[in-house]
Amino acid sequence: METKSNGGAYAAKVERAIGLVWTSYDPAAMRRGYDLLEEAAEEGDADACCYLARCHMGEEYVWSGGGFVRDEALAAHYMAQSVLRGSASGAISALRMGMLTPELRDAMPCPSLKEAFEAVRARADAGQAFCQYMVGNALFWGDSLEIEGESFAARFDSAEEYEAYAYPIAAEYYERSFSNGLAAGFGNYRTIYESDLADIDSDIYEDYLKQLADSGDPLTCNDYGKLLEDEYDAPEEAFAYFLKAVERGDLRSAYNVGSCYARGYGVAEDPGKAFAYYTMAAEAGSANAQFQTGNFYFEGRGDVARDYAGAVRWLERARDNEERDEEDIRPLAELAVCYQNGWGTAVDDKRAFDCLMRLEERLDELWEPVDAQVLHALGVAYAFGRGTKRDMRRGIGYLDRAIAYGSEQAARDRARFRRSFFGLGGWRLR
Repeated sequence: METKSNGGAYAAKVERAIGLVWTSYDPAAMRRGYDLLEEAAEEGDADACCYLARCHMGEEYVWSGGGFVRDEALAAHYMAQSVLRGSASGAISALRMGMLTPELRDAMPCPSLKEAFEAVRARADAGQAFCQYMVGNALFWGDSLEIEGESFAARFDSAEEYEAYAYPIAAEYYERSFSNGLAAGFGNYRTIYESDLADIDSDIYEDYLKQLADSGDPLTCNDYGKLLEDEYDAPEEAFAYFLKAVERGDLRSAYNVGSCYARGYGVAEDPGKAFAYYTMAAEAGSANAQFQTGNFYFEGRGDVARDYAGAVRWLERARDNEERDEEDIRPLAELAVCYQNGWGTAVDDKRAFDCLMRLEERLDELWEPVDAQVLHALGVAYAFGRGTKRDMRRGIGYLDRAIAYGSEQAARDRARFRRSFFGLGGWRLR
């Protein structure tokens, strides 16, 4: 028998499953919740199909520690079943997830997206946490413009004007979901808080963050640790929350644990443990941790032996990580040196100079001993024409700067040049 969404709670089995999958942060419990959703779906529950779809859409939709396989084809199948069986939650989720195709929209039993949204909002207003989150999302992401139609959208002359209207309402629904133990919307709530478009008191913001962290949500554990570090300089407390985040399964948070061990912040300094946690976070996809792991190999820090091949492998992953801040030049600096010298990789002057060009205007951001190495690499590139057109005057200038930083190799390369008798200050190789 098919079921349709109305106001109030979901069916008991679906309510129980949502709590297990989205608030337990326990893989075994999440698996039990998934099994309940499958049972409910087989019994014809349209809402269960919606949440099964979310389980297979990756970490943006469900905690990655649950171990659910990302399978967009399977997710699309479940979502289509949800919409076709009349789930209002399915229709609004399909819209948000980009799965509401024109064909599926035409086949919706629900007369309109607006009616579906009102059904979701009725559940939200009755206290259903996930529906509170979905209403907040519809407002935050602008889905309500499509839901409400052209006359509603015409009220706003710009995205900023819409956000000024929508953000305060979205914040209220997110806060209600937090009070009900659901942390999923906190990243969007933080954006609203930082926008100053909603009247969110800083104490209230921090209270919600701490509440969700203490409930066991690993992502907010990490966020609360950063708040304690950045705003209150509370080393021991920050470290404890970073470690809790890792223990709860947020492996990217291992970067912050590694950073604490590297600096002796809130815990005794321990380069070996720093490297272990950096590597854990690097393998989980953290761009910062990938750089730090590469840097350990590049420099031979602590008990880690210098290994240029290992350095290149991790530095390239950091450089290519789509989550890396485009302004972060750190991987480029060490890769430039490796490519030019053939350390851990084949000599590649073109790739070396591609990196060096991006570093040339930001040399003051480099650190010891990389600053001298990069200056030397720039000197070699220009003076010998490696990867770029030869410019001896410019190259000599960089070699001289590297020598001032104590580079012996730059001094040896510099000694290969002499001033030309002709040419008024030109340079020649000896």
